[in-house]
Amino acid sequence: MEHNHGGDSDEGCPMIMTFHVGNCEAILFKQFTVKTVEQFVAAVLVIFLISIGYEGLKFWREKLFNDYVAETATVCSSIKASTSELTSEQNKRNPNKTSIRQFITHKLHLAQTLLHFVQVTLSYCLMLIIMTFNVWLVLAVILGAAVGYFFFGWIRQRSIDVAEHCH
Repeated sequence: MEHNHGGDSDEGCPMIMTFHVGNCEAILFKQFTVKTVEQFVAAVLVIFLISIGYEGLKFWREKLFNDYVAETATVCSSIKASTSELTSEQNKRNPNKTSIRQFITHKLHLAQTLLHFVQVTLSYCLMLIIMTFNVWLVLAVILGAAVGYFFFGWIRQRSIDVAEHCH
């Protein structure tokens, strides 16, 4: 049964809302419709690699965060040392604290923000791929995430990611 809601019957790929197999799928965009077995296998491999990359991205973000925390701690300790040299009167007038603006515009925080954007985008795209209900695409996402965790998960310092979007 074909469920073309847009009236474009020339696409030829049904939108099936139950788990199914097959090689005719519109993946994320109507323009990215795979119809041949070769196209479908290539799409499955790309999705598998993207899922591995998603896990690597989570590791990379955690490493950058740890670097940011370490650098921030160093900056804060040097500021505390310099403020302890001031007299108490100077300390009241000019505490020499790092401002919020300095933390927000720090290069590691900006990199974290960009990587967070990429991570959220990838996580929602992978979710939408799962929602095609194509068994092969679902397996590509799940197995890619498992392989990615295998390669990157043992390096991570936290076993539970509180900022995770997909789990």
